[in-house]
Amino acid sequence: MVPEELGISLEEALQKSDDLKRNYDQNPRTRELYDFAMKIEGLARNVGTHAAAVVIADSPLIEYVPLQHVQGKDEIITQWAMGDVEKAGLLKMDFLGLRNLTVLARAVDLIEQSTGVRIDPYKFPLDDQPSYDLLCRGETKGVFQLESGGIRDLLQRMKPDHFRDIIATNALYRPGPLEGGMVDDYIEVKHGRKPAEYLHPVMKEVLEETHGVMVYQEQVMRILNRLGNIELSSAYTCIKAISKKKLEMIAKFRNEFIAGATDKGLTKAQAENLFGMIEKFAGYGFNKSHSTAYALIAYMTAYLKAHYPVEFMAALLCGDIEGRNFKKKDSLVEHLEDCRRMNITVVPPDVNEGAADFTVREGKIIFGLSAIRGCGGSAATSLAEERKLNGPYRDLFDFCARLDSSTVNRTAIESLIKAGAFDKLGGTRAQWTAVLDKALQSAASVLADKKRGQKGLFDDDDEPTPTAGGAAHTNLPIVPDWDQRQEMAAEKETLGFYLTSHPLAEHEATLKTYCTHTNIEATALPHRTEVLLGGMIAAIKMSHTKNPRPGQVNTKYAMWDLEDMQGIMRCILWPEDYAKHGQHVEADRIVALRGVIDKRPGSEEANFIVNEVIPLDALASRFTKGVIVKVDETKHGEKGLQGLFEILRGYPGNCEVQLVLTLADRSRVVCGSDGVRVAFVPEMQRRVVDFLGEGSLRVMTAEFKPTPQQRPQWAGAKGGGQRE
Repeated sequence: MVPEELGISLEEALQKSDDLKRNYDQNPRTRELYDFAMKIEGLARNVGTHAAAVVIADSPLIEYVPLQHVQGKDEIITQWAMGDVEKAGLLKMDFLGLRNLTVLARAVDLIEQSTGVRIDPYKFPLDDQPSYDLLCRGETKGVFQLESGGIRDLLQRMKPDHFRDIIATNALYRPGPLEGGMVDDYIEVKHGRKPAEYLHPVMKEVLEETHGVMVYQEQVMRILNRLGNIELSSAYTCIKAISKKKLEMIAKFRNEFIAGATDKGLTKAQAENLFGMIEKFAGYGFNKSHSTAYALIAYMTAYLKAHYPVEFMAALLCGDIEGRNFKKKDSLVEHLEDCRRMNITVVPPDVNEGAADFTVREGKIIFGLSAIRGCGGSAATSLAEERKLNGPYRDLFDFCARLDSSTVNRTAIESLIKAGAFDKLGGTRAQWTAVLDKALQSAASVLADKKRGQKGLFDDDDEPTPTAGGAAHTNLPIVPDWDQRQEMAAEKETLGFYLTSHPLAEHEATLKTYCTHTNIEATALPHRTEVLLGGMIAAIKMSHTKNPRPGQVNTKYAMWDLEDMQGIMRCILWPEDYAKHGQHVEADRIVALRGVIDKRPGSEEANFIVNEVIPLDALASRFTKGVIVKVDETKHGEKGLQGLFEILRGYPGNCEVQLVLTLADRSRVVCGSDGVRVAFVPEMQRRVVDFLGEGSLRVMTAEFKPTPQQRPQWAGAKGGGQRE
């Protein structure tokens, strides 16, 4: 009964809600409860710990501030709130843990193991051209603070060629500077497309390093100090006052600044405008010292990626093992894909090669076994240490006999089999799964014999105990191999990605033909852009709208991940559209989705609002407008045209035919074929490709127009016999 009004008090609620007032007047229990509530309203409900910082002083803190224990914990906190601690003059210091520092340290260790040389990241030259080339290309996956799609676009536009550009990138890539045009000004002046403007020589001295743009808080403090005659300590207070909208204090500093700036030669209007710019900037100004520290780590990681890519990527993958999310594409999978783009070989999981972490050997990354779901760090470490002591494992029986089942348990072994870690031992995954129980029983029997002191006739104290492994290896049961779908599902379950193949591989050409963008491309599009995406449905979650409209019948909606070969897009199918298309929403189903990109203001994160779910086999009939056939005079000759005509006329239909003729002089003629319209069927496509060769036939899609980036240039050509 309390009105949904932000900040409303209980007394105001009683005045504004007739239902509440009536209940209060007529029900003694309600009145009693409400009267009590109004008396305690506004009091502190409980003591909480604010994550403000660590408080530091030059003497024991009890001499300055009352302390208390946090109930049920060992922590000690101040009894004062953070604002009061600041006013008392005590130092508050934040300590941030950065995973990237661990990645740097691990990369240094891996480089030493590979090369025998111990490098020092603090001695990297800050003018290294390959590192800046990498940044300019936007190849910054894994580079600290420079990983997101938007910041990679900014780097490609900015073309950083100096360390100060990296510092500025950290400070500029935030909603305020992006929306205020500061980023564009920085880039335009940097590349000489626009001159920098300075109101005063002091402004030039302070802002020249950032091409005339106010980027850092320190710059504003220097302008307030040197142009407005405001003390540096007060200049910082001024910035804080502006950010916290303390109007009286802002007015005081404005008057001081205008007086000082006019003394230095500015007109009153110029001084007022400049202070107005400072007021606007202070809302999103960034601390240069902070940005510089982060920029140095960013540069170090970029340098390692440019010069030691294998070791750097291995270190990055090690840092992604903990807290993996196997239900969706996580950072480890993204970095594995980055390795593929960089032509770095990642050796698949193997019990005779892998350690717990990702390692480097002969220029290749060896898969870290602890990254397999169900095989934790202790199991992976144990199997690697045993292999180092007593040599490679001969088979599953040997593996089980040599390892403690309490550390490497059945779940871990099943996960290793599903992930393909036993593939190189000779049997299939189906066979190893079939004999797992027997191998575990054999291992338990061997262990029991050892405990009783029983030894086999040919046992040797210096060798691993022989098992039935040798015989079992050569006599593995004859069982049907897992089909490709089962094998891929097992890989996805244990690795978080498809290792040997991908369910979308056989449909990749179809999706590429009809879909307007990949998921990665779609993420970078503006809000409300309409697109057609395709892929496999995963991680479905059903729900109901909380506040249905009056008369609304349908309340059920669905959310899921759409996975294509490049990435994942989170999709939402709202109730009205779910009622029409919900029957197509099934796990692992491959579909096309029509809808719009949805982004919150100032956010790079994108969702996809689905308007229609289109089964894969319906794409051709829905979106095929015609076919484009490429014929080369030199290769095919006149007989090629005649043969093509004979094929096409055997499949009459409604799709138009467009010819792209490459003549003997290499000029091209694009022409329609008014007399022939065809049915777009697989047999026709196959016959044309068999006759003219791969790449000779393309599809003209309807509704969504192809762009040069998505289709070959010639595929969208139109005309009536024009030479090009």
